[in-house]
Amino acid sequence: MTSSDGAAPPINTTILRGYGKLLGIPHIAHGSRSVALERVGDCEISMFETLGAGLPDSPLFWMELFDLRIDASLDSRGCHTMSDAVAAFEDFSLRASRLAEASLRAAAETIG
Repeated sequence: MTSSDGAAPPINTTILRGYGKLLGIPHIAHGSRSVALERVGDCEISMFETLGAGLPDSPLFWMELFDLRIDASLDSRGCHTMSDAVAAFEDFSLRASRLAEASLRAAAETIG
């Protein structure tokens, strides 16, 4: 997502937009609602809501760092507040960037 001037929106805006989309997805019988927030290299940062959402002490939603190359979750965190979500997003984005850089270096070494 980018703004009209080409700059990426602040993280909290990305999260709020994602949460709005998440809430707009109809509930299904035995599954969770999920929204992709950002793709970095071969990783995707997403937000999802589990069936237990809304119970006392349960997170509002979860954030996940997913590696598309190996089709596996690398990490996930329950977010009770916006600050939890921003911290998870920043951490996952940094980790995904490092993985993308390492992948590019490995590809360059293979070619060169």
